[in-house]
Amino acid sequence: MGSACFILADSDGTDCDASLQEMRIRRCRGCVRCLTEHPGICEIDDRFTELIPVILAHSELRISVAPEHGKVPDRARKAIERLSNILDAYTDCGGNVPLPADSVDLRRITVAYRGNFEDRMESEITGALRKGPVSDVDFIYFEN
Repeated sequence: MGSACFILADSDGTDCDASLQEMRIRRCRGCVRCLTEHPGICEIDDRFTELIPVILAHSELRISVAPEHGKVPDRARKAIERLSNILDAYTDCGGNVPLPADSVDLRRITVAYRGNFEDRMESEITGALRKGPVSDVDFIYFEN
């Protein structure tokens, strides 16, 4: 298994390996090239694409989010969507031949909610991220 936990937070970059707040993450444009032309590799030119191989080289990813207007911040939603699409390359999604799960180290994703959320999206996030090499998606909660 790979190295320890990679922390991706929506904060200012303190106490995390990468800050979502400091990135302009683009939405997936649905080109499916990460499944068909170059499986497991996103071709969107942004900082998050650069982080994907780093995330996959860790055994755990912790996504730490605080609410914006009671909801999961859009930047966190985009990161989860993009990572979900990359994880599809390790499944038979769309009839594609899956990449071998043992070619990456990521096995666990933890979403840490900091504060009071009206909309926490546990079932949506679990469905999006528990696939391919990822067998565990967990949630922890901290009150501010």
